[in-house]
Amino acid sequence: MPAQSIRQVLRRLEQQQIDTIYVLFGEEAYLHQEYLAILSQRLLEGAPRDFNFDLFQADSDGLVEALSLARTLPMMASCRVVVLQGIQQLRKADVRQLEQYAEAPSESTALICTSTDPEIKKVPRALQQNAVTIACKRLSGDQLHDWVTRTAARQQVRISEAAVEAFLQDQDNDLFLLSRELDKLCTYVGPEADIEPVDVHAVCYASRQQSIFALSDALGSRQIPRAFHVLEQLLQQGEAPLLVFSMIVRHLRLLWSVKALTQQRQDVGHIAKTLGLPVHVCRQMITHSRQMSSAQIQQLYQTAVEADLAFKSTNKSPQAVLERLVLALCSDT
Repeated sequence: MPAQSIRQVLRRLEQQQIDTIYVLFGEEAYLHQEYLAILSQRLLEGAPRDFNFDLFQADSDGLVEALSLARTLPMMASCRVVVLQGIQQLRKADVRQLEQYAEAPSESTALICTSTDPEIKKVPRALQQNAVTIACKRLSGDQLHDWVTRTAARQQVRISEAAVEAFLQDQDNDLFLLSRELDKLCTYVGPEADIEPVDVHAVCYASRQQSIFALSDALGSRQIPRAFHVLEQLLQQGEAPLLVFSMIVRHLRLLWSVKALTQQRQDVGHIAKTLGLPVHVCRQMITHSRQMSSAQIQQLYQTAVEADLAFKSTNKSPQAVLERLVLALCSDT
């Protein structure tokens, strides 16, 4: 069946229409967590959660136990919730067990499966046919604006359209990082208040913006001691390592864009306007870009990709990964 929005699913739940299987699919991990929390809360409203909520990872053992519990009657409740995370990792033989359950699911259980596959067509066919599917794709444009407004509203705070624009202007669309920054804003203005652009600049950009420019300048001019000093300052200020990493990646993207625009003989004013940069920052970026070839910038970006993998797949501390990245970016390429 076609994918539904979380709003459509919640409307069905308000009408007491509980489905037996839900599938969250897509690459946005934050939405997986958000929708899973919302669904489980609504499905178990008023029921003892300790006896009726179970979460498993989708490996062979987890699948068997999850399906066994899914076939078990709820305790002192009308519905049991069983979550099976990461079904994209299942082997073919295990997928068949899940499909067999989907063809004859328990009427008293809501089985919630999650998959990081970006397209619904990669979800097992029996789940596509028998489950309510909800897309958790990376947000952009109007969808991202709506998410910011809804997230603020859940904290009883209103945010103006102009403030949303200011908030998103210098941010990547990483919902974990955006959520953290939005929490700061909501705490700053307090409940039942309005967030305006002046609040965004006061909370999100004041000291950090100076640090961003300082880190970008140190990386661009390859000043290793200064770059390490600014990095340490950012982390001591409580900035999340992933947020600092996103700053570095943004610096590399801007460096690449500046390089391309200068090769097209665009003047500094046009480049600054195109990229949304202050003119003095744009001049710095142009100077740095002239010191490197396009191939060197591409190699630096590849180094950042490797650091991203290190964040996700090694036991090294995030600070160690960042320090190694800064050292690589400041070294000759």
